[in-house]
Amino acid sequence: MQNGDLIFEMRLKYGMTQREVAHHLRIALTVYKLYESGIRPMKIDELNRMSNLFHISLNALLGISENLDFCGNEEIDYKYLKFSLRYIRRINRISQKELAKELKVSVPTVAKLEKHPEDATASYLKAFAEYFDISVDYICGKTMKKEVL
Repeated sequence: MQNGDLIFEMRLKYGMTQREVAHHLRIALTVYKLYESGIRPMKIDELNRMSNLFHISLNALLGISENLDFCGNEEIDYKYLKFSLRYIRRINRISQKELAKELKVSVPTVAKLEKHPEDATASYLKAFAEYFDISVDYICGKTMKKEVL
C-alpha cells in the first residue's frame, strides 16, 4: 500500500489541492482521497504518475525506503517489469504457488501479473519487493541500479 502520509506531505510541499493531484492522476477526487488516506491501493500507472509529479521514487511512495531520490526514468518499462516479476521469482527458485502463499494472493493472480504486469497494484509490488528485498524502481525499470532494500 502507498504511504498516504508522504503523499499528503508532498502535496502540501508542492502547494497542490487534492483536486489538482486527482486531476493529474486522471482519477476522481473521491478515489484520490482514499489513496491519500491509505484506504485503497493505487494502480501502478497512477503510482508512477505520482512519482513523476512529486519527483520521488516509487520505493518512497510505497513506504519501503526513506530515500526520496527520483530514479530518472519517467515511464515504467512494462516489458522489463514483466521480465522482472518472472525472472526474480525463478532465480530465487520460488514457484507461483509458493509466492502466492507468501504474498497472500491467489496463484492465478501471480500468473496473471507475470503476463500482464500493467494490472499490478501498488500493494502487490510492495509485497513482492519486500519479499525479495529489492527496489520497486528497479523491478519496474525506472532505474537499472539494483538497490537492495
